Amino acid sequence: MDTKIPLHPKVLIVDDVPINLKVLRAHLEPSGYQVLSAESGEEALVQAEKKPDLILLDIMMPEMDGMETCRRLKANPDTADIPVIFLSALTDPESRTGALAIGGVDFIIKPFDEEELVARVKIHLTLRYQKIQLEMYAAELEQMVEDRTRQLIHADRLATLGTFSAGMAHEINNPNTFIAGNIQVLQLFWKTAGPILKKHIHEEPTGRLLKTVNEIEDIFEDMLEGSRRISSIVNSLKTYAHQGGVHKENIKLMHIVDDALKLLQHRLKKGISIQVSVPSELIVYCDYQSLSQVFVNILNNSIDAIDEDSGKIDIIAETVSDQIQVLIQDNGPGIPETIADKIFDPFFTTKGKARGTGLGLSIVKGIVEKHDGKIFFEKRSIKGASFLMTLPTIKNINI
Repeated sequence: MDTKIPLHPKVLIVDDVPINLKVLRAHLEPSGYQVLSAESGEEALVQAEKKPDLILLDIMMPEMDGMETCRRLKANPDTADIPVIFLSALTDPESRTGALAIGGVDFIIKPFDEEELVARVKIHLTLRYQKIQLEMYAAELEQMVEDRTRQLIHADRLATLGTFSAGMAHEINNPNTFIAGNIQVLQLFWKTAGPILKKHIHEEPTGRLLKTVNEIEDIFEDMLEGSRRISSIVNSLKTYAHQGGVHKENIKLMHIVDDALKLLQHRLKKGISIQVSVPSELIVYCDYQSLSQVFVNILNNSIDAIDEDSGKIDIIAETVSDQIQVLIQDNGPGIPETIADKIFDPFFTTKGKARGTGLGLSIVKGIVEKHDGKIFFEKRSIKGASFLMTLPTIKNINI
């Protein structure tokens, strides 16, 4: 589906009175709209196969009225997403609420104001395509992250994630910038269109239009917030795209944990819960990228091992004797004692060649030791795996 508003959007107008069709056409065509017309509900269903961008639908028509026409449009997957604005001389609340309840996006009472009609058409077209853009880019982003990250994590080759993240961040950032920019343009448009609608708001006695008009600015802000969330994910990926030598600095441990969880977010949607107990004041002296990789590798192993319907992972950190101790434990099947002393050996894996190379925990151990820390596998009295690592901290640092 095209995500951009066409230069000349198609509007299907449906009315059994020919003069009404001529009036609507005269209002819409000067504003750049392609106009399709139908004089009955049956003809409207046929015309809807041409995929108009919006439908203006009269209610009072013989044989198949506007209500039944709308029901059939919404029941057809090919036309269900086309916004329908009802046009009618009916003024009773039951007709208006009924029309909106079956899928109409708006209700305009005849006789209507030309400026109001054109403004409402433009607003609903813009909202439709902005929604399509956000849904499409969000779905593409989630799929890209899931597919590409799964390939890298399963192979335990996170060293290549930097190159991948740089390219992926670029791919995501461009369309996301386009979305955010268009939303801001839409906000500017609303500053002009809003007062026009508000001037005629008293003509719609149900109060539903007033409620919608009052919520439009919040809707725009919600759309911008969705764009900001995409940017947040991109920034997490950019962290892994950092090139160059190890750069240690004083960083809040919680920032590193959050970054790892964002990268693994797509794997935590099937009933797996993570409990994080990391005091916000804990500061670790480390290389951000490297230590993030430590958390990603260990958490990924836990996610592979635990039941996705009742899996639980705990991340607990505290200061002990001028060091930070981090405990990561899960409720999976655990690690047998017979192999516990081999899990940090290079190329040792229980996942099989198709899912791992056996380098993940070896890389973790190397990174932790380069930070003057230590990591241990701890035996548990109950089922599950548990890793304890110690990391250096800096006292009296304000961030």
